[in-house]
Amino acid sequence: MSQKDVGERQVAGRYTLGDTLGKGGMGVVWAADDTLLKRQVAIKQVRLPASIPVSEREAIKARATREARAAAQLSHPNVVTIFDVIDEEGTTYIVMELVEAPTLAETVRAEGPLEPEHAARIGVDMLDALEAAHNKGIVHRDVKPGNVICPHQGRSKLADFGIASLKGDPKITTTGMIMGSPSFMAPEQATGEDAGPATDLWSLGATLYFATEGTPPFDKGQPIPTLTAVVHEDAPTPEGAGELGPVIAALMSKEPQDRPDVTTLRTMLVDVAEGRRADMSTVAYAAPAPARVESEPAPAPASSTSSTYEVTPDRRGRGALIALGLVALVVVGGLLLFGLGRDDEPERDGPSAAEEDQGGGGGGAGGGGAAPEPEAEEEEPADEAPQEETETFTAGDTGYGVDVPADWEERQEAETRVDLVDPDTGNYLRVEWTETPGEDALVAWQQQEDSFAPSHENYQQIQMDAVDYQDSPTAALWEYTWSEGGADLHAYNLGFVTGDGEYGFALNFVTDEADWEESQPLGDSFMESFGPLE
Repeated sequence: MSQKDVGERQVAGRYTLGDTLGKGGMGVVWAADDTLLKRQVAIKQVRLPASIPVSEREAIKARATREARAAAQLSHPNVVTIFDVIDEEGTTYIVMELVEAPTLAETVRAEGPLEPEHAARIGVDMLDALEAAHNKGIVHRDVKPGNVICPHQGRSKLADFGIASLKGDPKITTTGMIMGSPSFMAPEQATGEDAGPATDLWSLGATLYFATEGTPPFDKGQPIPTLTAVVHEDAPTPEGAGELGPVIAALMSKEPQDRPDVTTLRTMLVDVAEGRRADMSTVAYAAPAPARVESEPAPAPASSTSSTYEVTPDRRGRGALIALGLVALVVVGGLLLFGLGRDDEPERDGPSAAEEDQGGGGGGAGGGGAAPEPEAEEEEPADEAPQEETETFTAGDTGYGVDVPADWEERQEAETRVDLVDPDTGNYLRVEWTETPGEDALVAWQQQEDSFAPSHENYQQIQMDAVDYQDSPTAALWEYTWSEGGADLHAYNLGFVTGDGEYGFALNFVTDEADWEESQPLGDSFMESFGPLE
């Protein structure tokens, strides 16, 4: 069903769907008119990725109903109210309170990090919501800035009990689905252990870290490294949290029993909200790690493009390149399967590599003309295009490679991840691979977007489509822009599985937005030249 079709229909004969409010791993949320009670509501349409087996779809629907049942038990001013659950023509809809206010993620992106007192006040509201849920045996399991609604005046509200775990209900797990957001997931949740009230408190601490710092405490650019850091690394010391810093550190203790209980935490948050120093004497927690120090980037000539190159290592470290988008991996030492997420609705098909090359070639030819003229024009690029001198980069021992300009630098980022960097501009191609590919590249990119978009300034999706690529059984193209380190950036990401299913690859080409039109043919050439080596 297209967005247009959904927007023109009614649900249950009374809810007229309007604009899209947001999208997540389990569906899309619409604004709607309740024609019976004459009020505005929000409706979550549960959407199942095409990769989910038929045998598992009923379990997912049961989980969606469980979400509504859990949240409907809560009548609290800090919780978004659930009004109704509808099953119509095989689709589940959850009708809820419409709160016309930005999320914490949107607020921080628009206005910058919050003052500690303001963040602490939001923390008190979230703690009240969580305490009400925990008293009914409900663990939210997805507390994050995107689920905290922050009106400019009045109480903040906790939204989306989409993966809530209700005592007494069987666990519902789905192959390829991740139950949570990696950057805000507690260590015990990341390793597949049972989630309890202390799990939500860890996520609250990570959310307050984001509120005061503007970035998540753990963000290694990709889900698996992020989750590994959550499990094995100490949380960084927040630099802008002031008196809230020790409270955040206590909440993000590795062991659940070391985190403060609700009563102690409320006292600490209220103290900070009212401008006092929190009493930490009753809290036992590990000392926070020193603030992270980023390695110095390689020097580059002073120019607008080289300044972008200088911040390249930082933006990679904070998640600018979401590379491993089609992989189902297991966290080392844990039980959490991460991989495929959800589908999406862009209408136009992303071009195949061949189609893109035709478009780039047409632009490079400079238009039509009499036969002698194109020959004269083609000689100039041949004289001034050192990038035509290429070398073949080999992706480990996979037997696959790609042609890159001979003067580009190769930087090994991990055993199965290499960055190929233009030393003059800082533009780069990241090549990443795995021997355990997932089943659907499109839904994998979609889940990556859910993690990437909320924490990156001015994120804008340009396209996200399944594409035909070589003989791949599943391939998808994700193109988007965002701002990082004072630069406007443009990414072109192709994820696919090889024809024999042996490897999954991601080819991510990133440039300054200002360079994109000129550089796109080069990106197209990467997608075309990639393949098995002789």
